[in-house]
Order: sequence, then C-alpha cells, then structure tokens
Amino acid sequence: MSLALQFTIVGSATLASRITGFIRDILIAAVLGTGPVADVYVAAFLIPNLFRKMMSEGALNAAIVPRLARLEREGGVQAARGFSDDLLSLLCVVLIVLVAVAEFAMPQIMAVLAYGFRVDEAKFADAVLFGRIAFPFVGFILVVAVMSAVLNAVERYAIAALVPLVLNILMIGVLLALVFILPGGQRQAGLVLVSTVLVAGFFQLVILWISAAREGFDVRPRLGDALMGRVDPSAKTLLLLALPGMVIAGSGHVQMIVASQFASLEPRAISWLYFADRLFQLPVGFVASAVGVVLLPRLARAFHQGDGEAMAEAQSESLVFASLLILPATVALFVLAKPITAVLFQRGAFLAEDARATAALLKVLALALPAFVLIKVILPTFLAREEMRPPLIAVGLGLAANIAGAALFRDIERAIAPAAGVAIGVWVNALVLAFAAQGRMSILPRAWARAFAALLAAGVMGFCIGWLALEAKDWMAAERAFYEKGSVLALICLAGLAIYAAAARLLGAFTFRRLRRIGQKGAE
Repeated sequence: MSLALQFTIVGSATLASRITGFIRDILIAAVLGTGPVADVYVAAFLIPNLFRKMMSEGALNAAIVPRLARLEREGGVQAARGFSDDLLSLLCVVLIVLVAVAEFAMPQIMAVLAYGFRVDEAKFADAVLFGRIAFPFVGFILVVAVMSAVLNAVERYAIAALVPLVLNILMIGVLLALVFILPGGQRQAGLVLVSTVLVAGFFQLVILWISAAREGFDVRPRLGDALMGRVDPSAKTLLLLALPGMVIAGSGHVQMIVASQFASLEPRAISWLYFADRLFQLPVGFVASAVGVVLLPRLARAFHQGDGEAMAEAQSESLVFASLLILPATVALFVLAKPITAVLFQRGAFLAEDARATAALLKVLALALPAFVLIKVILPTFLAREEMRPPLIAVGLGLAANIAGAALFRDIERAIAPAAGVAIGVWVNALVLAFAAQGRMSILPRAWARAFAALLAAGVMGFCIGWLALEAKDWMAAERAFYEKGSVLALICLAGLAIYAAAARLLGAFTFRRLRRIGQKGAE
C-alpha cells in the first residue's frame, strides 16, 4: 500500500474523530458555555487531554515502533510479540501507582495547572473533584496507546485511528440527553460528562484488545511477573525512553498546557482557548496525526535495512502531502476565523463576546499550523534512529520561547497572549529541529517545488475567500438562522477548496496522473 494512501486512511479516520469531537464541543459550548463550570471541566482534562492528544499523534510509536521493527528483524514475529506482552505488564503496574499518587495529590496538581483558580475556593474545589474523576482516563489512554502502537508496527492503522470515535459518540449521546431529555444545572452536567469519559475509555480498551488478539498478539498483563521483575529488561528501558519520546511527540500539546496557564489568569479565557484549539485541531488531526503515525514505521524499516533511497522518498512524499493539505487550512482558518467561530459556537450560553475572543485566539493559532506539521515531518527522522537528544533540545527551546512570547504579549495584547506564545514556541521548535536534521534528512528537489506551489495556491485561495466572506457578511449575521449561516459558510469553504485545487493543479503542486498512480499502488 502506498505511503500517501496510508496517510489518507489514517488521516480520514482521525479527521472523522476530530469532526465528531467538534460536534461534541459545539454541544458542550451550548450546555456549559464559558462560565466557571466550563473552566473547571477544561482544567480537569488538561492532563488527560494532553496524554490523549499525544497518543493520537503517535507519542508511544516514537519509542515502541522502532524497537518492534528491530526485534522482528533480529528475532522474528514471536520476539516482537513477547516483548509487547512484557511491556504491557510493566506499564499496568506503573499506571496503578501513577493514578493512585495523582488522586492523592490532585489539589497540588490543579494548583499548578490552573493557578488562577485559587482565588475562588468553590471553583478550585470543583476543579479538584473533576480532576480526580477524570485522571483515571490517563490509564486507559496509555494502555490503548500501547495496543495501537503494536497494531501500527504491523501496519494495521485503521482500527487504532477509529477508536477515538467511541468517546465522541458516547459524549454526543449524553450531551443530547442533557439538552433534550434531562436538562439540569451546569455543575451536574459537568459531572455527568466527566464520568462518561471513563466509560468510553473502557470500551476503547476492549475494542483494541480484541483487534490485537486477531493479529496474533496475546497482550495480557502479568502483574505478578512485573512486580517480581520477571519481564524483559529492555521493556523497562523502553518505558524510560518512552518518557522523552512522549514529550517530543506531544510537544505541541505541551505548548497548549503552557498557554492554559496564562489563560487561567483571565476570566473565561481558558474556555476561549479551548474552543479555539478545537477548531485548530481539525486540520492538525488529519495531517499531523497521519504523518506522525504512518511515516515512522516506514522510516524505521528503511533505516534498519540501510535503504537511503526509500527514506528520501518517504520523507519527500510526507512533505508534499502535508503541504498540500495544511497550507490551505492555515489560510482558511486565519481568514475565516470570525465567521467560523460565530456560526459554529455562538448559541445558548456561548455569547457574541465569547465568539469574538475565540476568533482572535484562533487567528493567531492558525499561524502555528505549518510549524506543527513541519515538526511531524522531521521528527520520524530522529525517532527511527532512536535519537532523542536533538528533539528534546528543540522542545525545551520551544517551551522557553512560548513562555517568553506569552509574557511579552501580555503587555502588548493581553487577549491573544496565550495563542501568541504557542505560535512563537512551535515555530522555534520547528526551526531548531530543521537545523538539527541537516545531514539526516534528504528531501528531493521536486518535493520542495511542489510544496512552494501549494503555498502560492493557498495565497490565491485566501484572497478569494476573504472577498467572498466580506460580500456575504450580511448572510452570516447573528440574527440569521443557523442553517442560513451554515450554508453560506459551507459554500464559501467549498468555493475556496475548488479555487485552491485549480490553482494548485495549474502551478504543478499535484497532477491527476500522480493521484491515479497513488491509487493504483494502494490497490496492489
């Protein structure tokens, strides 16, 4: 199966998850608004969402997939499967301890995550309660991630990419019930939603367990062996390596944790940032997740086989695929931030002021999109070699730039400071990583040419949709019905897509012959 087709499969599954997650968040906005309960709900899930997002973009793949590729080459399939069993056993013991400590220390954790909440005792107490209910979801996430990495290592991507839909479907069902069948107070609704997440985590685990068993992996944790040290010593080493791997692969989401710290200092700002991030995550989910998950196994195998040509081809194809999709998404989110936010979120408890503030943050976050994807294209070059130091340095410098940038913007434009810090930090991370990758990566000249053509086409599209949005401003006014506003916005987006496709084709960013060839390779 071609690399581009694998990108498309994983990206489409991830995009379906992000779209249903977006529908979920539209309902959350209507039920919780941007008041104290919404802030508490968002804060309670900062750590679980950090882990969930890191795992969805292949954080554990960074440590597990290259090791499984090496074990399969050296000892066969059975060696890889035995290692997976030992790793899961050890991870379960670690998770039991981690969850127990977090439950006990939740007041201290929440004081760090949402420092600004401490001025309101009731709000802080609710944040601690919600956090204690939510944190065990981290355990489900990590076990699910190990099973997903095992399936990805044998190039079985679809189930692992589709599993997040379980959470969104359950949440949407519960939210609809809260709106139409069991309406109540916002605090009670928040508690119900937090509890629903735990149920979803259990079902995700069951689905992946069954899928792994069908592929021949008997992944049953042996807690007694793990406690007595009767597991492969390299599993312990890998867990230690996984920690920096998770930080590296999930660096973008760590950037958002830093942004949330600054947002918590202002009333409702943490909720505005959350909803802006949900829009931002739609293109990131399709492109960055697909590249992060699919590219690493291909590069790891090519590296261990000494096939430099295959590595260059995979890296080049990844750059072109990412450029073709992320550049128009960046321009569209920047140009259409205000109408998108108003049309999709402004209803119920989500007011016009909330829409304007969310749109301002979204415009700044959009500028970080290309950097997010560039990181995902470059990272597998290091991870396939199991080199952690250069990416860790890039992450550290990026986080320092985030803090400095957000602090600076608080004196210039306080409302956008959290998003500005993210944009600055992510670009610093990407540029440092690109500099460190010199001599390790080999992007073919034709790939750079096609990426530049995609950039020009996105610029043409941005000019056109900006003009269309201005002309259609009255049709998307707040007093219009949702179906009217939504239809006009959808038409503008479709027109932009058509304009971009035509411009990209004329400029040579892609050809229909190449698309047909990709499809034929995928069918082989």
